[in-house]
Amino acid sequence: MSGVGREAAIEVKGLHVSEPSRWAVREVTLSVAPGSLHMILGERDTGKTALLETLAGMRAEERGTVRLAGREIPPKERRRAARLIPREVPPLSLSVEERLLLASPPRRAGFLLDRRRGHERARAVASRAGLTAPLDVPVETLRPLERRLLELAATLDEEPALLLLDEPTMELGPNEARQFLAALRKGAADAGIPAILASARPRDAYPEAGGVTILHRGAPSETVRTEDVTETALLERWTGGAGVRRAPSGPHQAGDSILRLDDVVIEGRGRETSLAGVSFEVRAGEVLAIVGVPADGLALLHDVLLGHRTPSRGSIQFLGKELMSAPRRLRVEAGMSFVHPPFARDQSVPHFSVEENLILGQTQRGPFGRGGWLRFESIRGNAIRLLSDFEVEDARPRDIFRRLPLGSRQRIIVAREVMRNPRVLIVRSPAQGLSLAAQEYVRKALVLQCERGSGLVWLTEEPEEALRVADRLAVLAAGRLQWLNVTETLTREMIVDEMSGAAA
Repeated sequence: MSGVGREAAIEVKGLHVSEPSRWAVREVTLSVAPGSLHMILGERDTGKTALLETLAGMRAEERGTVRLAGREIPPKERRRAARLIPREVPPLSLSVEERLLLASPPRRAGFLLDRRRGHERARAVASRAGLTAPLDVPVETLRPLERRLLELAATLDEEPALLLLDEPTMELGPNEARQFLAALRKGAADAGIPAILASARPRDAYPEAGGVTILHRGAPSETVRTEDVTETALLERWTGGAGVRRAPSGPHQAGDSILRLDDVVIEGRGRETSLAGVSFEVRAGEVLAIVGVPADGLALLHDVLLGHRTPSRGSIQFLGKELMSAPRRLRVEAGMSFVHPPFARDQSVPHFSVEENLILGQTQRGPFGRGGWLRFESIRGNAIRLLSDFEVEDARPRDIFRRLPLGSRQRIIVAREVMRNPRVLIVRSPAQGLSLAAQEYVRKALVLQCERGSGLVWLTEEPEEALRVADRLAVLAAGRLQWLNVTETLTREMIVDEMSGAAA
């Protein structure tokens, strides 16, 4: 490892990182001991990835120092010593065993692959990270938690001097995130190396991380000891002391049935959990929250509601009409709207302007189009009004959408979908990765539409989010819905237990 020992601590002092986005990383100072775990906390577009890439030697720091084993290490040497697991790992056409042996497969006679030794070594490497998936299955068939554990196992086997992970829990539910972070902490401790993970979720600091460095919109960073503060205090520091109140939004008075799913069955792909007879109805003026893990049926249910996947059995009725085989376009025309996670790629056109993104799918007829011609005055006036109504203060109608901060982009998406005045809104983790203040704004804007009479289906991996919006709540586990009474005694822990199958 280029002279860097595996029992080396990392020390960062006064680090500045420049990047193309709006916010830069400033004044980062932290120290991580061998075998310890440290978290970088911040919303999207605050420079978490740029910071990790700098520590990994993939880009040069603007100023400041990075020391390993007590000496300053230049970027080129850090690149050889550190390993960075990116937020999105490209799919590989390999089996689990082949991925585990990719870096250094055991050989006989210097060039022949030793299959027996390779199988034994792959099993041992997988075991150290708690990976129990069969070694002969393709990587692309693994569940998100298994894929994360696989990358962790393979990376630890390379014996890096520093381990870096970019939002490794992004696709994981709370119970899966807990399992992965425990495996990460154990792996770093067993190997005697410092590990640093970036996350937009304060929960990821507990109980494994020894410290947290908070990035907040280009301000100087702040590093705190996890054991010295509560999660509430971390949230307060993250928002700059804004004192945002995270309160429930209901209850609401339910009206007539709008959307109804009856005994929907669809087979998952690979190791994805199938939907095994899902039934529910959504009524006007109420919020139905469904909590689950993407690979445990939540992503599949979302695809079914979008019209991207057609069930093999069951019924989907919207306003009394069967829509099970209808594509997304027809569902939108019928009165359904959709809001995805802020980083989703299919709810905006990044290189279009703000005003163009605010009228996507609405130019076939008035008020924005007529006879094949666009009505530019109406388009501009619509953008000015919505940017004002939804308090998007850092955007102008002609600004390029992709250049805006993530929170502003999501407010614009929400404004567009609410403007349609849909009969039912289907949202999936609409505030994921945003600052706490932005999360609360997005949540309230969507719930306000529900109070105007729309039905609202809220799909989420976060129990806390469900508790703040739900009039009715179900947990999607093993492809089936488990209904929970929404009362003052319902807790996050009870929902997590239901998600993990630990409930009695």
